Amino acid sequence: MVTAAKEDKGGVTVIRLSGSVEESVDFEQVVGPPMGGEVHVYCKEVPRINSVGVKGWIKYFTACAGAGATIKFFECSTAIVEQINMIANFAPGNHVESIYAPFACASCGAELVGLFKVEDIKKANMNLPKLKCSKCGGEAEFDDIPEEYFAFLSR
Repeated sequence: MVTAAKEDKGGVTVIRLSGSVEESVDFEQVVGPPMGGEVHVYCKEVPRINSVGVKGWIKYFTACAGAGATIKFFECSTAIVEQINMIANFAPGNHVESIYAPFACASCGAELVGLFKVEDIKKANMNLPKLKCSKCGGEAEFDDIPEEYFAFLSR
């Protein structure tokens, strides 16, 4: 079940989501009524979202956009990036600021994620640098198909 921490930071509403977004989600109950203004949504703690959860997400954030909100998404988990790629209106306005990307270590096989600003990914032409493995210290490489994982960048 998803939970939210909401605070006002200098006129910007910051929402930190955590937990799975599933059929029981009621974003108005979890976050509050749809709002206008600048809204920053942090999603790194969202490991999973199912199809009914997607509908609730789109309904809520589309209502916020309709109320005049400029919504920016930060620290999008791999589950959120997957939805952004599959569903055109999943991130109203497509203001995705930063995402987590999957990596795998060639030495020990560990799976890890790296946080990247979307602006930096575009500048690097989707060629992410290798990461240092937190388990063995080896080199971890991006573990997906860039054209598919970053498909939302071409919208």
